[in-house]
Amino acid sequence: MNFILKSWVKYCTKEVFKTLKIVTIGSAMITIVACAKYKPVYKVTLAGDTIGFITNKEIIKAKIEKYINDTTGNIAFREINELPEYELKLINRDKETEEKKVMLAVQNMTVTTYRAFAVTSNGEQKAVVNTQEEAEGIINEIKADLKQEVDLKLGIVEIYTTDANVASSKEEATNVLNQYKVAKVTEYETKKAEEERIAKEAAAKKAFAASRARSYATTATSAPTGNLNGMQLSIPVTGSISSRFGSRSSSRSSIHTGLDISTPSGTGIRPISAGTVTYSAYKGSYGNLIIIDHGNGVQSYYAHCSALYVSQGQTVDAGTTIGAVGSTGNSTGPHLHLEIRINGTPVNPQQYLY
Repeated sequence: MNFILKSWVKYCTKEVFKTLKIVTIGSAMITIVACAKYKPVYKVTLAGDTIGFITNKEIIKAKIEKYINDTTGNIAFREINELPEYELKLINRDKETEEKKVMLAVQNMTVTTYRAFAVTSNGEQKAVVNTQEEAEGIINEIKADLKQEVDLKLGIVEIYTTDANVASSKEEATNVLNQYKVAKVTEYETKKAEEERIAKEAAAKKAFAASRARSYATTATSAPTGNLNGMQLSIPVTGSISSRFGSRSSSRSSIHTGLDISTPSGTGIRPISAGTVTYSAYKGSYGNLIIIDHGNGVQSYYAHCSALYVSQGQTVDAGTTIGAVGSTGNSTGPHLHLEIRINGTPVNPQQYLY
């Protein structure tokens, strides 16, 4: 029995070794065939997409890290939301690996932010350059011959952008700022010239008004005066007579009931004598009209006024400015229409004045 058992064990052991030998040889042959046809590589995926196959993942990892951390030039920083994943695979030995393709895919997924420097005027961006030194150089050049009165309020602002081409060359930026400077200087000089013109006009008007006031005062004291019913009269304005009492014209339907004295618009009007204002308003062809009652049946009319300075019921004297010469109503130009009425009947003012 022992002999039979030993024989059987010996037989089984021999068969097992025989089988192991066959398996080992088969595995070796398969491995040799596999190695001859395939090669081990890493499949690289990014954001769920296969971007290529590589031989050495550590080298690729190092290149990716170096690329992301690169801040040379005007690069401020780089960001990538997701890093690649690696999986060991066997691929056909004839297939080439794709390190460059993998790196390009990583670069396309990376957001690069650049640092630049904007030259501003009063807070408004005018030009962008790569370095602060360039910006400072441009400002110094712009200010070199700038008039002291023209303050461009130039400044420098550090900006961050994903546009790699946002900055101009220093020459281009300087040209832009120079054109802006010329425009601002021209604007300043134009404004200053306009202010000087307005000031000169105002001074001229003031001098003219003062001269006219002096002329009027001199004329008023030395001009011919008349006496009407014991009342001393004085002329209301100086000027030239453009239409006399009793004349006819195509611009009126009846004979002229007054005397027209041509004088600049705005000239002050004074009454021929003291009295009470009985009318001060617009009245048909007379335009703006003032009527003054001097007593003893004497009235005076002042027509075509551009302004009325008195109101009905007001008492005035010969020195009061009651209105201003104009061309309202039926009028062909600035003048004073003066009427003198006695008991309601117009009389020729030249019997007493002018």
